[in-house]
Formats: sequence, structure tokens, C-alpha cells
Amino acid sequence: MDEEGINYKTLRKIQQTEKTSPTLTSIHQSFYNDLSEFLKNLEDRFEKESNSQKQMLLRDEIQNTKKIANNIYEQREKKILLAAISKARGGEPELKNLVDEEKKLFDTTLETMNETREKILNKKTENKENPTEETPKVEEKKEEQTNINPVVMVTNDIPEFIGTDANKYVLKKGDVLSLPGDMSDTLSKRGMVKEVKR
Repeated sequence: MDEEGINYKTLRKIQQTEKTSPTLTSIHQSFYNDLSEFLKNLEDRFEKESNSQKQMLLRDEIQNTKKIANNIYEQREKKILLAAISKARGGEPELKNLVDEEKKLFDTTLETMNETREKILNKKTENKENPTEETPKVEEKKEEQTNINPVVMVTNDIPEFIGTDANKYVLKKGDVLSLPGDMSDTLSKRGMVKEVKR
């Protein structure tokens, strides 16, 4: 490629080699710059060409060259991303054929993956720890609520009913129990229970 330079034939050769290789193939460090320069020259020739038939040929060559260039890049891009995943998971991918622009993509992707992995895994750990710390507080509140409920003695048999706490009650005369404050007040006003002093 160094001797021939970039042209449609060499691009097709690189495309086929890249397609059949599971790892990144060797390309010149200046490949992307040379490719850009090659396309620029084609477009300049197209602009200056007055012959319509030659213009058409040049237009086709430009379009085909861009398609091949995109395909080469996308194949290499996929391999670079897979290499970054491998490295992030402790692997040792082959990186010797990365050119400078691709090395930046690899490094940036790897850094983002590692930062995101660290952030997500640490966040999960924190979420698991916090509820454990708060559980005693919740239990304490429940205990406090239980303690403030008045203890009453039933003075008359009360048919089955559903209390304000959604529990079912069947109360008999002489029963002593703790009831929610609003239930205790209602039953007390009706003369059905009386509070037991503690």
C-alpha cells in the first residue's frame, strides 16, 4: 500500500482483508489522512471536469470510495469496541495494529466503560446498605405507635366488625386489648369500652 498509495484497488484489498480477519489488520498510520486526501482529489477533479460522461464516472467513483471507506471503518470500529470490552473485563486484546485515531477511540471507550461500571456497581452496593441501616428506625416507629395506642376493656359484647386499621374484630365483654386511638374513642363514646389506666 505504501508503494501504490491510496486508490480504489488498494481500498478494496484492505476492505476484503479486514472482512476476513478476526482481529485488526495492519494499515499505515496515515491511512485516514491519505484516504481523506484521496477523496478530496476526486472531488476536485469532479468539480473541474467539463465532460459530462467523465463527471458521471467520477461521481460513481466518489460514491463507491465513500461506501468502501465507511465499511472499512465500521469493521475496524466493531473490533475496537470488542477489544475495549475484553480489556474492561480483564482480557488482553491484540492492539498493535491500532492507528493513532483508533487508539483514542479505544482509550476513551475503555475509560467510559470503567467509570460507568464503577459508578453502577457502587450505586447498587449503597442501595443495598441503606435500607439495612434504616430498618431499625422503621421498627422503632412502629413500636412507638403501638405504645401510644390505648388499652381498653370491653364492657359489652360487640358483633364482628372491621376496624379502621382494616383488621376484623369480634369483641366479648371483659376482653382487654390495645386499639387504635380513633377506634377506642368511637367505642368509648358509645359506652362499649373503657380505657384501662396503665
